[in-house]
Amino acid sequence: MHEDHSSEVDFGERYFLNMRILAVAGIGIVVLAIVGFLFFLIGSPPPTTTRTNSPVQANESGIETARQTLARQTDLNACRSALQQINSAMGEKSAMRPPALTKEQKDWLRANLPLSAEEWSEIESSHYTRLDHQHLFHCFLMRDAVNALEIKGVRSKAGEPAVREKPLDQAVRIFAWVMREVRLRPEQEETAPPSFVVRRGWGTALERALIFLAMLEQVGEPDAPQSELLGFLLQVPFSERGKEGEGDLRLWTCGVVIGDSKEVYLFDPYLGLPLPGPNGKGVATLAQVREQPEILAQLNVSKEYRYPVTKEQVWAAQAQLICPLSALAPRMRFLQDKLLGPAVRVRLASDAAKDMERIQAACSAGPVLPPIPAARKGDKRRVQIPKDKCTLLRRFLPVDEGGADTTSREQRFHLALVPWNALPAVFQDERLFPKQSALGQQVLALFANPFIAPTMEPGQPRDLLLRGRYGSAVEKLVSERDVWRRTLEQRANMSDWQEQFQAWLNEATRVYANLVRAKSSAEREQAEKQVQKLWGERSSFPVRILLHSAAAAVRTPEVAYQLGLCSHEQAEQLQARLDLQAQAGLTPHPMDVEKAHSAWQNAVEKWKSFEEDYPTHLDKAAARRLRGWAEAKLGEHQAAIASWKNVSDCPTELEKLASLYLAQQWEKQHGNKEK
Repeated sequence: MHEDHSSEVDFGERYFLNMRILAVAGIGIVVLAIVGFLFFLIGSPPPTTTRTNSPVQANESGIETARQTLARQTDLNACRSALQQINSAMGEKSAMRPPALTKEQKDWLRANLPLSAEEWSEIESSHYTRLDHQHLFHCFLMRDAVNALEIKGVRSKAGEPAVREKPLDQAVRIFAWVMREVRLRPEQEETAPPSFVVRRGWGTALERALIFLAMLEQVGEPDAPQSELLGFLLQVPFSERGKEGEGDLRLWTCGVVIGDSKEVYLFDPYLGLPLPGPNGKGVATLAQVREQPEILAQLNVSKEYRYPVTKEQVWAAQAQLICPLSALAPRMRFLQDKLLGPAVRVRLASDAAKDMERIQAACSAGPVLPPIPAARKGDKRRVQIPKDKCTLLRRFLPVDEGGADTTSREQRFHLALVPWNALPAVFQDERLFPKQSALGQQVLALFANPFIAPTMEPGQPRDLLLRGRYGSAVEKLVSERDVWRRTLEQRANMSDWQEQFQAWLNEATRVYANLVRAKSSAEREQAEKQVQKLWGERSSFPVRILLHSAAAAVRTPEVAYQLGLCSHEQAEQLQARLDLQAQAGLTPHPMDVEKAHSAWQNAVEKWKSFEEDYPTHLDKAAARRLRGWAEAKLGEHQAAIASWKNVSDCPTELEKLASLYLAQQWEKQHGNKEK
């Protein structure tokens, strides 16, 4: 009766699930254990499927194998496999082992970063640790995102070197990308590492800032003496000097130093904008803001919407350098320069001491700072290295992944991706589906996977989008959208679903009861066959259609938003190429201009459709703000101004301020002009 319908739902199931959680008989027991671990936050993460090399491979060929692996693939499993191969090779040949920390490096770390004995052991390890697997993956993900934004092939004349984007323009574009790709959600309770947050697609201002800094690390050549773009955090007191709460600091902006310059360019992750320079031009620097208070006053668009940072707070700004724990280990420099480079190019190590000097010199440039208040002497002008942010990844991950967490933070992160309030009420009934039962666990996993897998797993839409593979991402997103649409149609046309579901539930209760009662191996084998049959394509259709249709109602808007981002990113990339050609004095080819125009039109249509289709969605305001950018690029100035002025549903006051500021500036520049 439901053969055709069942095949549709099963297509969606195969798309979303990487393992058949419905199988039993042998692997079913393992699967239930994994699902139980995921939903009840016990045990350790699923074991990796990679294996260490055999003794025959444990030599220099192991290093070459690792290089080849990472040249082709940079997901977490590939990083695990490569470092296991390298460890095996190093074990056979001591000359290939990385150097140890020097006395000077140890003394510097002790003076600037208070580490526990376990953290010291992590840094000083002579072999690559499980935490390094995650660090390597993090660096590759940020590198690939940066590479996707690179503008290639622009030359002023035939045969001449390619025209290179200015470093500050690179920083501006990377910051804008982070603000688009990571929607601001201030209500998050725990800070998560950048590689997790950027895949999730939303986060706090601090999480956005940490992603921005991590991406700046990957700009330029990894073997250069220093990173071309050095980013750090700037914090200010909660209140003006002399007022209550003066000693407490909060995030203000990201500072960026270019090369050996003494200028600190300012980017505000709350506004989602670089701070505007004098007369609204360019990017403001720390020295400019200190000398010219009117620069920040530009952001005061009305009595109601004013920029909440004062001159006194700016003078008291405190710099924070972020150095991931693994990046401080000498083995990472060795891996970056000797074992992987030059074939595989990625920045893995930090020279924190030199970076601190660069930041200190840049922050000290400009006007003479006022006297340091007695309560703040000793910490105001020196650059801080906050331990909580440097050890963030280690504190987030469980012990079996190289971390130190015992509270299941990583598992809570994944579970928070799932809109559990959308789970149909019948499945929340503990009498029918006890959460600690095998039946309850399978149902929860079936509901959760469509939200976790497309967001967090390699080769899925979000991963492809972040790495600039927009065509592949769109293909998968469109396929997913079509599955959800068909699922909702099936659910609407299923008039007798209650009877079908009740019949399935009665059978499920009987089958799982038999599984629990089974004592002999023969009884258990028979019970497992019954469970397997219960979850067959035809027999499980009623439960799957109910779960998938509930998931469809929530997942479909996110799919639409990701499709909008794909269109917007393609337009941004085409526009950046045109802008670079203009800077080089070139006349863009008419076909390139038309491609960019068409891409911006497509982006506008996607954002309009999102607003119309999901008028109460949390991300409606974010979509409208991006729509304003697309309209502005099309020369539809009045439409852009109208989009930015509509701030009624912006989730934060600073996002409202940013949109109103954009509208105000665009009115000044373009007035009633239209193309």
